[in-house]
Amino acid sequence: MKRITPLLTLLTGTGMAAVLFAMSAQAAPNAADPKPAAAPAATAEAVPEAAAAPAAPAAPAEQVSPARPSKQRGQSGTPNPPPASTAPSADDRVEEKKATTNWTGRLDGGRATIAITANGGEATAYLCDGRQLEIWLRGSATDGRLSLTGKKDARLTGTFDDRKAAGEVVVNGKRWSFAATVDTSGRPVLFRATAAQRRAGVDGGWIMLPDGGQIGVVTRDGRPVLAPPLDPAFGTTIVDGVTIRAEPVSTELGAGA
Repeated sequence: MKRITPLLTLLTGTGMAAVLFAMSAQAAPNAADPKPAAAPAATAEAVPEAAAAPAAPAAPAEQVSPARPSKQRGQSGTPNPPPASTAPSADDRVEEKKATTNWTGRLDGGRATIAITANGGEATAYLCDGRQLEIWLRGSATDGRLSLTGKKDARLTGTFDDRKAAGEVVVNGKRWSFAATVDTSGRPVLFRATAAQRRAGVDGGWIMLPDGGQIGVVTRDGRPVLAPPLDPAFGTTIVDGVTIRAEPVSTELGAGA
């Protein structure tokens, strides 16, 4: 029995040693294995390489399609046209040349005498033959053009300058050309019976000619007659014992058609 006990102790110690050796053998490779330690070093080296790596190159410029210019802005390579100028304001527009002039003249063939007086671009014309024919017209005289209308579908159109006026008169479908020269006397070339006289049934017109003569027609009770001479200083004349008053024609008086 005494011999068996030491033997068991020896066997037990030997077994324990074997177990410890086996455990030691298993733990040693984990401590001596260099691979896990080397992995962090490799990772540390990879980070600078990744940071130092150049960025991916941008797409070449020629591969980017440029914006196509619209047709209204011209073809590619052509400078864009300057913006269209804005419409001029009323203050920038050229002012019309409004006539303030008098003309006297004749219709073709000497059929009648004509006078045109313009003030600030507004015009009044009177033509008569000294017997029966007489026509008043109103309109404009601007930018070298005459345009006037009157009763019986009367119409006067023409042109003018600093010396003369010329054009055409249409009355009841009949046409006459006319020519007139500028009156430089500074006196009124047209007189007409006053508004009060016209309301009383008496109308009349007088053309003052450059040579000092006069021609006109007076209509009384619907009957036209040769107008007696008018005194321009007083604006009066006498018809059948009745005093007729007249005044210079102005576009502000409402004279005309």
